[in-house]
Amino acid sequence: MSLQRKFTKEMKLGLGVLSLYIVWALSWFVYKYTIKGTFLKPYTPELDMKQELAMPMTKGLVLGADLLGRSLLEVLSAGLTYSLTLSMLVTIITASIGILMGYMAVKAPSWFKLGFDLAINLVFIFPSILIAIMIMAVTGQSMKGLIFAMIITGWPGYAKIARGEAKRVLSLTYVEGARAIGIGEVRMFFTIIIPAILPVMIVNMVLGISGVIISEASLGFLGLGGSPYSWGAMLSAAKTVLLEAPHIAMILSVTMAGLIIGLNLFGDGLRDYLDPNKG
Repeated sequence: MSLQRKFTKEMKLGLGVLSLYIVWALSWFVYKYTIKGTFLKPYTPELDMKQELAMPMTKGLVLGADLLGRSLLEVLSAGLTYSLTLSMLVTIITASIGILMGYMAVKAPSWFKLGFDLAINLVFIFPSILIAIMIMAVTGQSMKGLIFAMIITGWPGYAKIARGEAKRVLSLTYVEGARAIGIGEVRMFFTIIIPAILPVMIVNMVLGISGVIISEASLGFLGLGGSPYSWGAMLSAAKTVLLEAPHIAMILSVTMAGLIIGLNLFGDGLRDYLDPNKG
């Protein structure tokens, strides 16, 4: 099994697309905090109603302007950094909770396993978007409320995967050998279980980032976003001027679709790359 064969075209294409978005986000970060603004007073897209709904390549605007007269390129850049930051933060937290809960569901007493199954079933019974709306109705529309809602709806998926992988790893011979020489449960969790299940979790985390972006955009479209630069909130505003300026919705949709496709291609390719049975 050669490394060249494992590094699939799908993974290369996905990584190439993601690289473009990452460079774009980093460029906006530098532009926002060093070129046009400072860390104490970061730059935000400026409103100019004189260039409201300007078409691309007019009035010095590469992608045109939105209905508030802001540069669409700058608004998209702000939305990209917001979406990537939020999605990676939520994914890391939900995956961490899922790994811990999944392992505990294997090792903990039966009452914990019963509660674990009940919690997972309750989350999976109801559509995650409805659970998120209910949570945000209680916590209020804020960044913290949005992150909390997405964590609550996101951890069960990782927990189910972690539980299955933990069961598989704990049945292996070298784990029994580790127990025989006196390795404790905490040390075994960090030195044996996590390294063994991490490849599978990383693949699901990459794919999960795209899911978080879509969920956040859906909530933003419904007016429950945590930022005015949420791509969902932008699409909601763009639909009101769809006849006058269809380019806004089109550019937003293509930009978001490109990021989602890149993440999915990279995640699928990474799964093949890390699968020891391939080749």
